Amino acid sequence: MNFRHNKQSKGTPVATFGDDSITVEELKQKFSEMSPFIRTRYQTIEQRKEYVDTLARFELLAAEAHKRGLQNDPEVVDAAKNMMVRKLLQKEEEEKKTVVPDAEIADYYEKHKADYVKPETTRLSNIFFAAAKEDAAARAKKRKLAEEVLAKAKAKPPTDSASFIALVREYSEDLKTKSLDGDMRFLAEADLKTQYGPEVASAVASLSKLGDLSGVVETPQGFHLLRFQGRQAAINHGLDQVKTQIDSRIKYDRRQQSFNALVQKLKDQAGYKLDEANLAKVEIDTKPPSPPPGAPPLSPPPGAPPSVEIPRAAGQPPSASQPGSRPATTSPPPAMAPPAAKPPAQPGVKPAAGH
Repeated sequence: MNFRHNKQSKGTPVATFGDDSITVEELKQKFSEMSPFIRTRYQTIEQRKEYVDTLARFELLAAEAHKRGLQNDPEVVDAAKNMMVRKLLQKEEEEKKTVVPDAEIADYYEKHKADYVKPETTRLSNIFFAAAKEDAAARAKKRKLAEEVLAKAKAKPPTDSASFIALVREYSEDLKTKSLDGDMRFLAEADLKTQYGPEVASAVASLSKLGDLSGVVETPQGFHLLRFQGRQAAINHGLDQVKTQIDSRIKYDRRQQSFNALVQKLKDQAGYKLDEANLAKVEIDTKPPSPPPGAPPLSPPPGAPPSVEIPRAAGQPPSASQPGSRPATTSPPPAMAPPAAKPPAQPGVKPAAGH
């Protein structure tokens, strides 16, 4: 590796050190790339001298590190490899840069329209009392129990989620929502009708504030007590509104495919093989180390594999949510962990105060 500053030994020297130099041409280029505001700091010879001295100081230290063989230090090698991989992926991206035709964007929109056009949804918590319609006596007992539990729920402040969750755990007979502490997630009116019945869908209309409780909602399967958790407004994004997002998404998918193809090609060329039997012999202690009191948080351990992230398009933010997400009056349910390389951001879900 050539660590010399002036690798070609060309130009008019301003400062020399050993067989290296900083030149007039280089300085002109550096100053031209600065903003006019920054350039005002280097109007006098003394100011420029200080700038050149800073450049030379760095190069002299780098040369000394090279002289001592630090270019072979494992941390230096890892840093160089990381930077080379980043440059490689950037080069691949530049060489394969393409324009996404409008027709392809329109086709993507039609195939994923459900991500951009969604009805209003409501999030509820549920306590369910199973009672077959055919058994009138048992059904009457369950209704009475439901009314007693409703009275207990009403005795607590509307914002007391923990008390309602305790009632869910004690009384609810809906296995699907009981495991989620009663949470029914965000559902549209049509989904409420399909999954829980029109009676539940109708009861939602009277709920609007966090913690609002329904009455005892009777269905052929039994009785529901519903607690209002939040509401998301309907969205109706036309193609023109999401065209830029879709363009970025398609380009991201292409970069992902290109990256995977490149890695597979390099594996094939190198004859990559994995011995699963030997891999199984690697024992991992899952017990975390105990840092001494007052110690700073642990940093990534030495030897941890470097993260390789597919280059993003210019202006593409580092995080993303699902397409077509929208503001909510309360916090949405916990999201899945994001992938290592993320697609372009879409309109986000905003939490509301009071949840």
